[in-house]
Amino acid sequence: MIVRTNGTSAGFSMNSSALLIFCAALYCVPAASRGTEWFVSPHGNDAWTGSNADSTSGTLDGPFASLERAREAVRKARAAGDRTPQTVFVRAGTYHLKDAFKLESPDSGEAGTPVTWTAYKDEKPVLTGAISIQNWSPWKGQIQQAPLGDAAKIKGGVRQLLFNGKRQILARYPNADASDPVAGGWAFADGQSWPMYADKPGEDKHTLEVKEADLRSWAKPEEVEVNVFPRYNWWNNRVRIKSVDTASRKVTLAGDCSYAIRLGDRYFFQNALEELDAPGEWYADNKAGTLYFWPPEGAKADGTSVVVASSLLKFEQGTHDVIWRGFTMEGCEGMAVTFTGSERCTFEYNWLRAVGEWNGGGVNVSNGRDNRVRHNLIESIGNTGIALRGGDVATLTAAGNIAEHNHIHHFGIYFKQGAGIALEGVGNKAEHNHLHHGPRFAIAHKGNRHQISYNHIHDVSLETEDTGAIYSGGRDWITPRGTVISYNYIHDIPGFSMHDGKAVTPNFAWGIYLDDNSGGADVIGNIVTRCGRAAMHGHGARDCVVENNIFIGNKDWQVDFHGWTIQQNFWERHLPTMVAGYESVAESPAWKGMRGMDLHPTKAPLPDGMTMRGNRFQRNIVESQSAEVPVVSLLRIPFSHNTLDYNVYWAPGGTVRTGFQTAGENEGPDLLPPLEGELGMTPKGWRPSSKPAGQQRAVLQRTDTGSHLQLSGESADGHSKAAVTYAGEPIKLEPGTTYRLEARMRASIAGKGELAVHSFINKVYFWMSPRSSVDVGTEWTQREVIFTVPSPGAPGWNEQMALFAPRLGWRCDSGTLEVSDLHLHRVTPKSEMEALQKQGADTHSLVADPLWADKANFELRADSPAWKQGFQRIPFEQIGPQLRPTSLR
Repeated sequence: MIVRTNGTSAGFSMNSSALLIFCAALYCVPAASRGTEWFVSPHGNDAWTGSNADSTSGTLDGPFASLERAREAVRKARAAGDRTPQTVFVRAGTYHLKDAFKLESPDSGEAGTPVTWTAYKDEKPVLTGAISIQNWSPWKGQIQQAPLGDAAKIKGGVRQLLFNGKRQILARYPNADASDPVAGGWAFADGQSWPMYADKPGEDKHTLEVKEADLRSWAKPEEVEVNVFPRYNWWNNRVRIKSVDTASRKVTLAGDCSYAIRLGDRYFFQNALEELDAPGEWYADNKAGTLYFWPPEGAKADGTSVVVASSLLKFEQGTHDVIWRGFTMEGCEGMAVTFTGSERCTFEYNWLRAVGEWNGGGVNVSNGRDNRVRHNLIESIGNTGIALRGGDVATLTAAGNIAEHNHIHHFGIYFKQGAGIALEGVGNKAEHNHLHHGPRFAIAHKGNRHQISYNHIHDVSLETEDTGAIYSGGRDWITPRGTVISYNYIHDIPGFSMHDGKAVTPNFAWGIYLDDNSGGADVIGNIVTRCGRAAMHGHGARDCVVENNIFIGNKDWQVDFHGWTIQQNFWERHLPTMVAGYESVAESPAWKGMRGMDLHPTKAPLPDGMTMRGNRFQRNIVESQSAEVPVVSLLRIPFSHNTLDYNVYWAPGGTVRTGFQTAGENEGPDLLPPLEGELGMTPKGWRPSSKPAGQQRAVLQRTDTGSHLQLSGESADGHSKAAVTYAGEPIKLEPGTTYRLEARMRASIAGKGELAVHSFINKVYFWMSPRSSVDVGTEWTQREVIFTVPSPGAPGWNEQMALFAPRLGWRCDSGTLEVSDLHLHRVTPKSEMEALQKQGADTHSLVADPLWADKANFELRADSPAWKQGFQRIPFEQIGPQLRPTSLR
């Protein structure tokens, strides 16, 4: 069953009830061999035999009352030699758990004769780790109070309150904004402005500077928590307060955040009775044993429960051949279901809801093999929906655990790094799942030889930036080698940035993200559209095959490969871990045939310092929905060591942008005056655009070869990343005309220079020629930038645009950049595709309309040029959860 959408941020086509009916229709079938049957009911009795579904008045016999009694019966039957399939039928009703129900080795079945725990017929048994709160009385206004009873003894205090099965809001400031749950309901840190990616000397990770309007007063400040997205908008931290200094408006936290909290970072306070001021909010005074709750508008407090269980179901070490089927499960702090060292166990057709707090979630499989998590509905999850871990990296022994045909949505409720599915180890699978509505990743994977296929993913990366739907990192050199990402449909992955109250979305998100030197992945047959940046990002990726995909209609460009160089801190910082990772497996026989493992990390850099090698990007359809949106973004790519070819590129009008520029010979006079002036001083007509205060940063020098401009990156005030840029005398340029800006450049240390032309009026507009960043080595090298001045109505154009100035910069915090022979000429441009091909890439690729027969379903016409390039049909109808064949029921 494929999940169809109508083209925008579509949701699942079936509601939760419909999905449960769908599941019930599949699992409620006669067993081929009935074996031994047991029954459990809330109306049963543990003194009965448990062999009947209903009690009989004549014999006073019937079902057991508890799961524990049924487990005991199964154990005894198995110990006595009963090797028939054992089935425990659990009847409708609510079963309260204060701790997890455990299955251990003696509770196991055998291959072909499993022990099955299942809902009886079409009934819906509910396992809950929450206890009901009674005896409510008025406190203040609409706020009710009640004794916590045994719930006051929970280690760490009450963390979750459910009202009619739905989580409620721990009292907070500012209040949550139901009309805008992502961008609304935040306060913003005060402090000194500082670039996000620049380090700050002496900065700590436990200080929050509060604006005057957000200062609060609490009777128990040591119980109050700060929930904050520190510095980067990657994930959140939750840390208790140590102290508050109202005079300096600084809040000191009891522990460190992941990063320092900076100006504009969003946060809220929670867990203070004084902040209980809105419907749906609650607060638990654990010491006094009292719960306070303002029920939702018009509701009574009846139906309120607090979560007490840490987990709901555990398959312990040695458990095997057990099936758990057809339960509704809700309310726990940790992982609802855990498999630890189990084999051939199955969790299927269950409904997990409102489970897991900060470190908790749905299902966790660790260290076992051949376990199945399938056909489940998993929703409202504190952290991660399903985690599969297992297998041995050194020997590449596969675990064979599988998550398939699950519907997982609204995960990462508390911790925003929570994923829909997480894979670790070797040889685990995520297939035919439907994942949506999460703050960051839908599928995060570490390790090797995983299979991520036929998943339908949309509306994730909703609350964070620099993110993607399917994500891996490769700082150990060996991740994710051998992993296959194939035939997934990924759409509407917006990405979200927010700073000082300003939300930007869609922004900074990809569909498939191969981050930080990810190596050896196969990306085959995926369809990726409407992402906040691009369909796929290869950040330093190496030895990857990207083939037969459809990348279409993404925001900034369609696909990018951005390579690393040894001059970047990425390479220097991560080289020790890459070497350690490589050497940990390099001598293992299992790794000898792994693609790209014949090269030690220290041997990877090429003579020019670039490190990206071994990627193949071919037979893909790459289409921009606007002629202004590039089809690719390729930076620091040695095309001699990476293959791009046999692709079909398209944009409206037939002209595609690749970011590469080429042009004919220079035309007309040089438009820039020569660098002139007094030695040791800034050249005539040049002025700083940005520089740290305190010293002269651009001076004229003269050598035997002529005069040149020297830019210094040494910081007078000790700040790192002290970039300096200078602009020359303004000149007039013609709209719609193409120019070549060229110069000879060298540096005292290899680094990043800037060669550009800009035009701006303060607080009105700013435009700068694209691709202005240039790598500069220690030898004199010719560099050029070809650009076109925006014409009226084109992106970047402003009606007040009249004057333009050359711009030179040095983006390093030390060393010097030297620039000479700076010239600007008018030129006749050539196509960007021709410029890319001039680099030795895409020599057999086409700029051609793909000719869609049914664009909504990504079907091509028979005469599509893609077929001649070797493109193969993507089985769109097989993506997402599928109906089980009748023969397998």
